[in-house]
Amino acid sequence: MEKLKISENNRYFVHADNTPFTWLADTVWTMPQRIKWDDVEYYMKTRKDQGFTVLQIVALDPEQDVEMRNPAGEKALLNNNLNTPNEKYFEYLDWILDRAQAYGFYVLLLPVWGQLVVGCNWMGQTFDKTVTEENVYRYGQWIGHRYKDRNNILWCLGGDRQPIHLGVDYKNVWRRMAEGLAKGVLDKDLKYDQKDPAWNELPITYHACHEAETGECSTMSYWTDDEAWIHYIMLQSGHGATPKNYELVEKEYRRARTMPVWDGEPAYELMPTMWPLDENTPFHGAWMVRKRAYWALFSGAFGHTYGHGCVWCSISEKERSDFNPCTWYEALHYEGAEQIRYIRALLDDLQIMTYQPVWEICPEMPKDKMDLHIQACASPDRKTLCVYFPSGGTATLKLDAFWDAPEVFLWWYNPRDGKFYKDEQTTTDQPESIALAGADFTVSAPSAGEEKDWVLLIMTEQTGIPVKVKFCPQQEEAQEIKKVFEW
Repeated sequence: MEKLKISENNRYFVHADNTPFTWLADTVWTMPQRIKWDDVEYYMKTRKDQGFTVLQIVALDPEQDVEMRNPAGEKALLNNNLNTPNEKYFEYLDWILDRAQAYGFYVLLLPVWGQLVVGCNWMGQTFDKTVTEENVYRYGQWIGHRYKDRNNILWCLGGDRQPIHLGVDYKNVWRRMAEGLAKGVLDKDLKYDQKDPAWNELPITYHACHEAETGECSTMSYWTDDEAWIHYIMLQSGHGATPKNYELVEKEYRRARTMPVWDGEPAYELMPTMWPLDENTPFHGAWMVRKRAYWALFSGAFGHTYGHGCVWCSISEKERSDFNPCTWYEALHYEGAEQIRYIRALLDDLQIMTYQPVWEICPEMPKDKMDLHIQACASPDRKTLCVYFPSGGTATLKLDAFWDAPEVFLWWYNPRDGKFYKDEQTTTDQPESIALAGADFTVSAPSAGEEKDWVLLIMTEQTGIPVKVKFCPQQEEAQEIKKVFEW
């Protein structure tokens, strides 16, 4: 695999030949601790078939096991010391990265989870601070050097914590880790606050939490442009039902220093919509997954991340609960995950990551009715408009300032099955031809209501079917129930 880099306009990732990269990630944070080798193979095969391209993994994650043991029982750190990593533990992580490369996955790798820095988890439990300003540079250098020749790794610091957590400033810990990575990967002594072209060879982001008190959830929430090591922006729109990730993406898209942005931890499928959990708490379904994805992508995000409440932490058969009602193995085939292939088709065939958000054509909707919010983007040549209708229905678009074309061609793409429709029941391989007349342009989706979302393609040229799904469900093989390791 070849290394990815950031495009010249600083909006998205590209391959070595500058062709855009399709970023569709899955959060499988705890894989190195929880999933044994043959199940890793099954997981990767499944996600490959579904169209995923990136896996988000943590090297040291204590959330499910504070000892951070791999499936063979090997602890990640000898004597719980960051500077005595256990070779046998990391050999298994090496193997996972090998298999990811074999399947064609890039890996967003977090060297440590934020809990190890701040010394507490989200349930209020406290622990010794394993990662400190004094020991983190050496570890960053060590893990950076270990993986310096792996082209399929992208780096992410943070780990679900803001750099200022519960009033304590941990910025220098993360800065020292970034500098350590630079030494390990590039063999260069770079400084976190000194602009140097070499930082471009090591694009790093920061995974913040979603602060309930402030709503802050961006890489840049507590950092400034003086941080030379930060090159792309991760949002955590989070697991509540109310965050408007189209506004979060727009804010970062419009910032003075242009950087790629994506929603790297949106509402997970089968995740509770609020806390504390009780018997009446609803869970997020596939519609929420689709809304967050299309809203973000059409607002200027370079890609998107999917997550499932039982996959990120590798829930086992014995760990089923009201909070985690299925196993990670069962969760792999939930509706939202299967529908990633339809987003993949749209991204691949239209190159949506290169599109620009178009806010001015969309009608104003009531602020308190998120599910009516329409989002649009346009191709660089302005010959194609993509408009997301989260609840279908009828809307009037303002095309007079955008086009003077006498005729346009309309396609209605169903994000639930990846097909084009003439009406709610009838698929089609031909667009509808419409003459433009006047400033307002009223369109009606094939259906309307909850879970009836549609993507409208408006094109100035007539073509064949513009999006074709290439990643199809594979023949299911008989599989034994998968296990995770519970120490």
